[in-house]
Amino acid sequence: MIYVISGCIIFATHYLLKENQWLFQKKLWQLVIGTILLVSVAVLLSTWIGSLFPVIAVTLIGATMLQIKYTHQLATQRLS
Repeated sequence: MIYVISGCIIFATHYLLKENQWLFQKKLWQLVIGTILLVSVAVLLSTWIGSLFPVIAVTLIGATMLQIKYTHQLATQRLS
């Protein structure tokens, strides 16, 4: 069941952010720092509620955002 939920989170993040322009306007280092901060908040929330699901969800969302940004940046560099 956790694999299905994880797959849905990744697919939804990909679908929602693939053509989102704010993601392409941010620099990669800004997204990395933002992801680290979000995971830190998720760890605190996870400790408070006693479940690991917030950390899993935020990690999947952050990794998908970074992957989209990195592949877009790599494609842009190859075209120029």
